[in-house]
Amino acid sequence: MMCLLMPFTFRKRPPNTPPCSSLLDSLNEAVLIVNDNSEILFANRSWQHLIDADSEATPSHLLEYVHPADRDVWQQVCCQVNRQESPAPLWLRVMGAGHELRWCELRAQPLGVGSAWPASLSLCDITPQVQRNQVLSASHRSLSQLVNGLPVMVYRARNNRRWTMEYVSDGCYGLTGYTAETLLNHSLISYGDMIHPQDADQVWEEVQDALREHRSFELDYRIQCADGHLLRVNEKGHGVYSHNAAVLGVEGVIIAFDADPSTSHTDR
Repeated sequence: MMCLLMPFTFRKRPPNTPPCSSLLDSLNEAVLIVNDNSEILFANRSWQHLIDADSEATPSHLLEYVHPADRDVWQQVCCQVNRQESPAPLWLRVMGAGHELRWCELRAQPLGVGSAWPASLSLCDITPQVQRNQVLSASHRSLSQLVNGLPVMVYRARNNRRWTMEYVSDGCYGLTGYTAETLLNHSLISYGDMIHPQDADQVWEEVQDALREHRSFELDYRIQCADGHLLRVNEKGHGVYSHNAAVLGVEGVIIAFDADPSTSHTDR
C-alpha cells in the first residue's frame, strides 16, 4: 500500500501511475490517506469531485475541508485511530469549492499493522439522504404542530376493550382533561375506562364490524372526563392492517359533540 503515499495534487497522472491508485480512482467513494497531523498524503479522484477541486494548488490539510462545527467529530476519530480501534461510521460535513457543504459518512482505519498512522479514510456522500430526512423531519414537525394545535383528539390505539393508546395528540387534554402522557399505554387510566358503561359494548361491536369489513367507522357516545362530567363525543376512524390483513390497531379523530350527554349512544 506504500504506492498510495503520493503527494496530494490533482495534476494529470503520468503513464506509470501505480495500478492500485488507478483502482482507487475508479471507486465512487472518496478515499484518503492521512497522517497523524491530518495532512492528506493521498486522495483519489472521487475526493476531487467531492470538493469540486479545479486547481492544482489545493490545500493538503483535511481540517481545511471539515466544517468547523464538525471538527470535534474528526478529533474523536483521531483518538480512536490512536488507540488502533476501528471507529464506527460517523457523519460530518465537508466544504468544497465555494463553501458548498456535502454530508459524508466517514469510515477510518489504520493503514498498516501495528501502527496507528497513516490511516485510510473513506467518505460516502450522503447529502441527498440527509436532505430527504431533513425535509421529512420538517414536515413531521409542521404536521405535529398543526395536529396538536387543533381542539380534537387524534389517536392510534390497540384493538382491545380498553382501547390502549399508542399515540394521542395534545388535544386530548382540552377534550378529556387528561394529558397525553396519562392516556398512553393506560398508565393511570385507559380511554376504554372513560367510555360510559351503557355505550362501551356498542362502541366495541361497531368497531369490530367495521374492521371485519375493512371500512371506516363513525360513532357518537359518551365519555366521563377527568372532572367527572359527561361529554358526548363523535369519533371517526379506521383500522390499521398488516400486509396479510391482520388487525394491528385503529386510528382516527375524536371531537366534542354538541348534544345532550344524558342520551344513550346512537350510530350516526
